[in-house]
Amino acid sequence: MRIDEHSHPTGDRAVDALVARAADTVNLPVEAHKARYQQVLEGLERELNGDPAAAMDGASS
Repeated sequence: MRIDEHSHPTGDRAVDALVARAADTVNLPVEAHKARYQQVLEGLERELNGDPAAAMDGASS
């Protein structure tokens, strides 16, 4: 997973990793795309619905 020069990192490592995972879908066979995007969407939903204070506490340790 990598974020290339065309992406715009969010500053949230977990979200950036999920975005990179979505971008890496191009390297998968077409029949695997739907499952990958579903995984990415579920991950984004978890991250974006999470408690921001808890995420900050984890970042400081």
